[in-house]
Amino acid sequence: MSIRMSKRVAAMGAVVPLTAALALAGASPALASQPVDGSHKVAYCHATHSAKNPYVYIETDKVAVIRAHEKHQNDEDIIPAFTYVWDGDTVVFPGQNQENQDGYVIRDGTCEKSDGGVG
Repeated sequence: MSIRMSKRVAAMGAVVPLTAALALAGASPALASQPVDGSHKVAYCHATHSAKNPYVYIETDKVAVIRAHEKHQNDEDIIPAFTYVWDGDTVVFPGQNQENQDGYVIRDGTCEKSDGGVG
């Protein structure tokens, strides 16, 4: 293989991954929800099925909640009500498991028992 051909192959090896990375970076904002109430994220308590830490506090994009966490862990995640934009329409998510049997609530950036214990 000539030096000229080697340089072309090396250049193509660099261009292809860069092009793929730019394409993915450009697509990622399209997957995020659009802010309705000032934020595209929602905080919720994700069920872990751990006896020691039954919930962890997470903030994620509202669409991620709709697409994955709403049906996760047998609907045990504690998710507050929120609004989001989907295909140009404003949609209301009514919330989930806010009256859970374990007595956990979302409070001040944590998932804690309503009696004060942190989960």
